[in-house]
Amino acid sequence: MTKTEITLRFVRFSQWVQSLESLSDDEWFQPLRHGKWSVSEIIAHLTYWDRYFLKERYPKMKAGAKLPRAIDVDVMNQRASLYAKSGVKKDDLIKEFLETRDLIVKAINARSEEDMDTVFFNRGHEETLRDYLINLCEHDRHHKLQIEEFLNRKYETEEMN
Repeated sequence: MTKTEITLRFVRFSQWVQSLESLSDDEWFQPLRHGKWSVSEIIAHLTYWDRYFLKERYPKMKAGAKLPRAIDVDVMNQRASLYAKSGVKKDDLIKEFLETRDLIVKAINARSEEDMDTVFFNRGHEETLRDYLINLCEHDRHHKLQIEEFLNRKYETEEMN
């Protein structure tokens, strides 16, 4: 996947997230399934991890670098969940996501196509910025599918009633 294709995926995902502004508060805050996150928690989760990537990961992704161990995933996810439930407004959370994602697109565009394939080490394994970003695209896709499945179930239930 080229740098342009990756940035296009990020931009399209941002557009999709922006479309979530039309959700009702019930749709925004209701868990996708019993014991699962809500749409708001997923968007906070993505925002928190994007910020972490920008601040802690991206600057260290240089040739031969050994990335420090990632922070505790459960702690980060819990913080994001609590933030989503803190009373932050839907529009504000979406805006935070969009601003952070825009910074990632700018950071990617600041690198050359060759830089995308510079090898560094993440948890002892060789990785490139391209690999890392493709994984982020897949992570986005995973959560998008979860949200769409939830909304489709919700709309089908409403139509049946």
